[in-house]
Amino acid sequence: MTQQSDCGKKRTLLMLSWTVLVMACLFLSTRISPITDVFSALQSDLNSYVPLITSATWGGSWQRVGNEVKGIDKFYSVAVCENHVLAGSDKGVFSLKRPNSVWTHEQPAFSNAPTAVTFVPDNCAIAYSASLGFGVWRGVYNDGDGWDWSRIDKDNHLSGARSVIIVPAVIGSQETIYVAGEFGVMWLPSLPDTPQTWQATNLTSLATSLTTDGGIVASYWNQGVYLRTGDGIWSPLGNSPPADKLVYQAAYDGQKGIVGTQTGAFRLTGGNWERISSIDQTAFSVAVSPLGMFAGMRGRGIVGSSDGGATWLPFDTGIDKNNSEFQVRDLYLPPGNGGKCMLAATTTGIWQWGTCS
Repeated sequence: MTQQSDCGKKRTLLMLSWTVLVMACLFLSTRISPITDVFSALQSDLNSYVPLITSATWGGSWQRVGNEVKGIDKFYSVAVCENHVLAGSDKGVFSLKRPNSVWTHEQPAFSNAPTAVTFVPDNCAIAYSASLGFGVWRGVYNDGDGWDWSRIDKDNHLSGARSVIIVPAVIGSQETIYVAGEFGVMWLPSLPDTPQTWQATNLTSLATSLTTDGGIVASYWNQGVYLRTGDGIWSPLGNSPPADKLVYQAAYDGQKGIVGTQTGAFRLTGGNWERISSIDQTAFSVAVSPLGMFAGMRGRGIVGSSDGGATWLPFDTGIDKNNSEFQVRDLYLPPGNGGKCMLAATTTGIWQWGTCS
């Protein structure tokens, strides 16, 4: 009698367990059925812009910005401010004002001049450019007349310029501007509108690029990655330089760090630069955003990681890579966009992923 009662209890418990399991499955099937919805639910604050990392590639497709530009070797940089787009090429600056889709060549006299561009924060009518061999320029936009550009390095002493950034103002300070190039990194404590003699910093030899993805970072050729720690003051980022010190571009948001080098890329882990084994081509460009870390490589295109750099997946669907020497020279994240948009400057044009609004 006792044995039969125990068996009955076990059968009852088993049936209840199966019932609960079936009900749970039915609930999930109506609420979050595919695994992609799980990622969407976990990251709903980024809305539909989040790439759903559920296969061998990131989601979303890139679209060409403007018309295809003939007669240039490559684009080196890109920046967006509201409906204005500026792109730096080997022939100086190109501009586009949406919804117009035709690029305007702003500096037709430039040649063999890799160019970087940046807008003044919260002022889409003023921008700066740095062109190797041609120095640093200021652009002012007027409706009806377009952009007007004038050189602002006095006595042409920044002819070796390669990169330019503007550090946004904080309470009690004003915007500052930095230029990197053959001379290292130089700066001014305010934004110039006339030719100026720029001030030196403690970086005095070749610096290839500057970025502002959170931290203000300089890529110091054959030296490593440096973080701005004060006006005109730079300190090494990491306990030691990456094993490959031929650095093209670095990005750091205060937590995540990545640097692209001649032989690949490295991520900042526990204060040390750790080689990313899956990135085995020259990484000219990198970026960090709320979505993760990104690298643009020679030949292979763009890859992204959402797990701190442990796993990397292709992130370049839609980009024309039909070029024997395809390169991604810049990855640009519009400020304040939360990672919902990215632009890429490449050998085949300017490309956009997501919505830049």
